[in-house]
Amino acid sequence: MTRTWGELLRNKEKIGSFYKTIPALEQVALRSIHFDRYGPTVILRLDLPAFPDFPLPEWVEGGCDRLQCHVKFLAVEDVSMRQWKPPVAVDVNMARLERRRISVSITGKGTNLTFSSSDSLTVDRVSAFSSSAGGVDRESHLYAGKVDRMRFSALPGVDRKAYYE
Repeated sequence: MTRTWGELLRNKEKIGSFYKTIPALEQVALRSIHFDRYGPTVILRLDLPAFPDFPLPEWVEGGCDRLQCHVKFLAVEDVSMRQWKPPVAVDVNMARLERRRISVSITGKGTNLTFSSSDSLTVDRVSAFSSSAGGVDRESHLYAGKVDRMRFSALPGVDRKAYYE
């Protein structure tokens, strides 16, 4: 039986405290994919399909209606990617493999990415923003993490490796 992605998180509290039940990774907006050759690691920047049940007060005051986070997959192997047209709504499916590994399939209109990884995931860079700008996520972001809050007020450019790695 495949566990949910929330059950595979090493740091579940980073996102679990915002939800009664962590939403499934179905029809999530896939904003970016980062391949880290030193890992080997894949980091997905996703907008979750549901806004938190327990948002931070500043998220409510700021009119936020989207939650975004990075999901990190470690010890990645067997990567296959066909076509990529961001942003795209995708389903992220995971199935258990032997020796504490999972197969990951990310599919959406014009996007197909598959790989295998460790069954231990990490979530990071949790932020909220308002989708009123036509779905663009480069506008103001309000971060959950204290350090991220001090460093970022909007999504950094792709040249900021420290943010995407």
